[in-house]
Amino acid sequence: MKHTEIALHRPVTTIVVFVALALMGLISSRLLPLEQFPDIEFPGIFVQIPYEGSTPEEVERLITRPVEEALATLSGVERMFSSSRENEASVFLQFGWDESMGAKGIEARAKVDSILHQLPNDIRRVFVFTGSLGDQPVLQLRIASERDLSDSYDMLDRILKRRIERLEGVSRVELQGVEPREIRILLKPDMLAAYNVDIAAVRDLLTSSNFAVSAGRITAGGERFSVRPSGEFSSVEQIRNLAVNDRDLRLRDIADVELRTPARAYGRHLDREYAIGLVVNKTTGTNLVEVTDRVIAEVEKIGELPQMRGINIFPLDNQGDSVRKSLSDLLEAGAYGGLLAIIVLYLFLRQVTTTLIVIASIPFSLLITLGALYFSGLSLNILSMMGLMLAVGMLVDNAVVITESIFRHRADDREHPYSATIRGVREVGLAVVAGTMTTIIVFAPIVFGAKVDITIFLTHVAITIFVALGASLVIAQTLVPMLAARISVPPQPKEGALVTRLTNRYVRALEWIISHRWWTFLGILLICILGILPNAMGLVKFDMFPQDVGRRLFMPYHVEGEYPVERVEQAVDKIEEYLFSRQEELNIRSIYSYFDQGRAESTILLTDEDDATLSTKEIIRRIEEEMPEIAIGKPSFQFNQQGGGDGFSIQISGDSTEVLNELSIDVARALESVEGLKDVTSDAESGDREIRVIIDRTRAANAGLTTADIGQSVAIAMRGENLREFRAPTGEVAVRIAFRADDRQSVEQLAALPLYTPDGQRITLGTVASLHISKSPSTIRRTDRQTAAIISANLEEDVSSEDVRPRVKSLMDQIELPPGYSWKEGRGFERQDETADMMMQNILLGVACIFLVMAALFESMLLPFSIILGSIVFSIFGVFLFFAATGTTFSFMATIGIMILIGVVVNNGIVLVDHINNLRIEGMARDRAIVIAGRDRLRPILMTVATTIVGLTPLAVGTTQVGGDGPPYYPMARAIIGGLAFSTVVSLLVVPALYIYFDNLAAWGRKVMRMARGTRSSSQPNDPPPELTTT
Repeated sequence: MKHTEIALHRPVTTIVVFVALALMGLISSRLLPLEQFPDIEFPGIFVQIPYEGSTPEEVERLITRPVEEALATLSGVERMFSSSRENEASVFLQFGWDESMGAKGIEARAKVDSILHQLPNDIRRVFVFTGSLGDQPVLQLRIASERDLSDSYDMLDRILKRRIERLEGVSRVELQGVEPREIRILLKPDMLAAYNVDIAAVRDLLTSSNFAVSAGRITAGGERFSVRPSGEFSSVEQIRNLAVNDRDLRLRDIADVELRTPARAYGRHLDREYAIGLVVNKTTGTNLVEVTDRVIAEVEKIGELPQMRGINIFPLDNQGDSVRKSLSDLLEAGAYGGLLAIIVLYLFLRQVTTTLIVIASIPFSLLITLGALYFSGLSLNILSMMGLMLAVGMLVDNAVVITESIFRHRADDREHPYSATIRGVREVGLAVVAGTMTTIIVFAPIVFGAKVDITIFLTHVAITIFVALGASLVIAQTLVPMLAARISVPPQPKEGALVTRLTNRYVRALEWIISHRWWTFLGILLICILGILPNAMGLVKFDMFPQDVGRRLFMPYHVEGEYPVERVEQAVDKIEEYLFSRQEELNIRSIYSYFDQGRAESTILLTDEDDATLSTKEIIRRIEEEMPEIAIGKPSFQFNQQGGGDGFSIQISGDSTEVLNELSIDVARALESVEGLKDVTSDAESGDREIRVIIDRTRAANAGLTTADIGQSVAIAMRGENLREFRAPTGEVAVRIAFRADDRQSVEQLAALPLYTPDGQRITLGTVASLHISKSPSTIRRTDRQTAAIISANLEEDVSSEDVRPRVKSLMDQIELPPGYSWKEGRGFERQDETADMMMQNILLGVACIFLVMAALFESMLLPFSIILGSIVFSIFGVFLFFAATGTTFSFMATIGIMILIGVVVNNGIVLVDHINNLRIEGMARDRAIVIAGRDRLRPILMTVATTIVGLTPLAVGTTQVGGDGPPYYPMARAIIGGLAFSTVVSLLVVPALYIYFDNLAAWGRKVMRMARGTRSSSQPNDPPPELTTT
């Protein structure tokens, strides 16, 4: 241990180095960006193509399907989802987490651009989005006022939006619920007929009259000038006065031209008042908390302006507060855990200076880790804080083992403290290195293996643990020995002390085990049976992603069909009135609702847990029982799974949207009978009434018209068409041409739509087309290029998805679907299976890595099994026993706890077995070496286990959640505590017994090999066999 010797002989240098590193970490803690989650690139691409005023079927046929076919040629696409609505087509591509989304986004854009000629000509924009967790909004504000703010876009944009955009750290601000004004050119069909004007001709005239091009340069008088013909409109009046023909007919004569706010097709409520939303995004790498605080401070200043009098701004979702609360909870839990660890160490060591030396490894390791995070370009977020919190209880382990070894050697050689210190460090040096390696290497499959969402997140946890444990190892072998060599040896425990009595009893137990090996073997079998019982008897509930029920409830209304916005708002008002009438009783803090013609949803924010008088489950039960019914839908709560992702769902796929809608409604009705399911809903719709215009091609051809000409005229008249933007002093203003609303209210008006033949003759739409009323879905959804319907449901209390899974499969197997139609489990089940398989694979790979480290340390392929079987296996038994005793559900957080556990629990066995081997190398008999090693290592083992357990106790008994509203930490903490406690008690006796068994097996193997070599040697002839003899 050369570095230990250097630290002992150069104490000032050692102290200066670590103080400098600690100061660097302290400074870094102020400079580290503070975020909720790291800026992880999301493995998906979202393609959005706006197309106003169309029908879902038209959007699917003309836009969605061609775009899907083009994007399907991208490599690495795992899933493809699309939806076609009356105003847009959207396609989502899901890739693996190891793909580069920047490159894939460029490829996707190129694929879509290559088929633009196949898409409708009036598509104005195609949006291709890639994103990361850092792109999510950090602050959502709601603006409410007693006065009407529907025409206040310009004022809010100028006073609020632009001022916030100029703040440091803000990347984008979006106003929601209020629209910028646009120029509406509303044609009068009667005047068009009177003046014999074609709709398409008006559209073409407006397009060609609003332009700006560059026409090159000219030279005049020795100077160069740019030539730019300008035909852009400079005012609304210019548009009104546009000449339509050579008979001095103006646009104002055949249309109303006005600058107006578009009719609102949606709405937002905040606490029963109409609200406007403001969404704020931050720039990458900035401090989230500082950005949100900066925005809130600016909003408070803006609220004092005279223009904002009577307007209230409320923060609806402030990630800065969430991060601050989550970090505060973690720091509080860490502080309590650290304090408990200090108390435990002092109770064992009984000396303040020794306790302080051991504890010094915690702040130094944490500060060094913060410095490493800063210089690595990482941030301080929920995941890195989780790693630091988990590491706190383990940071003293190396220091405890080394100080115990040092003081034991110094007690035997008080005359030479430095040499005794070096011997003490050397005795356990390899063991603590191996112990640290096993804790770190268990994360290797996660960091370097296959990538899924959980492993990506855990990588950030693992990196923090790597650095912290590495720093604690260096500190334990340099700073701790240097300080321990310069203080007096702590007094040995008295004869009547608890530790002394435990040690004596442990020695007697080891002696009994050595002399009663078969009885010991029987005891091990009985303990194994005890460990298997919780699973065999179903005492532990398994649910990888439990249904998430927090203090924020989401309630979609499941609107059936489409209705006027006013009708939907009446339904929302009815539900909100009920909720606010019970506000205090139901612990309701605030209600935010959104609604449009075919959708409505409310988000109910409850009071904090500290102020709650009812549990969330009780509030849900009361609302479900007492909530009034509405005619247009069936409101119910919707819950996601912990850790994100969908809840229970199944998918039915086929070709016909109409057939799928009927099937999904029937299947949803059947699923209501499944025990454990409630609030079963289907995303299929009965369809909205629509008028189908069926063009008679023969009549159209006789009139000199094509179906495209007729369709374009109908589209311009009914849905309208966007023209080139009008450039106003305040920016671009949208221009849209359409019929007046009063002139597109009935089938008769549509049939009377004027059309013009090439020779100028006017005819009506009814002469070349027939009109039929039918139904059409408002949204067409497709999965992997196949039309699909999703049926979802909530789970009853204390029911997991695994409980209902076989029941649903049995029911669906009995339902006979038409040919070409199939069903499969939803994404939630797929994710659950993938995560369980991946975590099991990573745990097994972690155990294999641990085996390799121990095999190299012990120079044996058999002795590592004494620790794997005696520590790891029994630690897992301990997890399930502890979960059964506490009624804890085994979730994905528990699997994370097991991964950490198997890396920690082997440390005790390594320290014990390594000491046994060293004593045997010095000439001590095996049985005697086992007893002496057990006696010497009992106290440090108990100290390391106790500090880890008490360090995690605040998390195990509390309700702290990841990110403040994510999955709780307690399943992970309880897995580590239960497994470590049970394994320590059992393995202190089982590992020595297994050591004896495997050592005997190794001795027998060596004996057999010697006998085999001896037999071959004795049978070897002195002379070569006759056939090989040369003459």
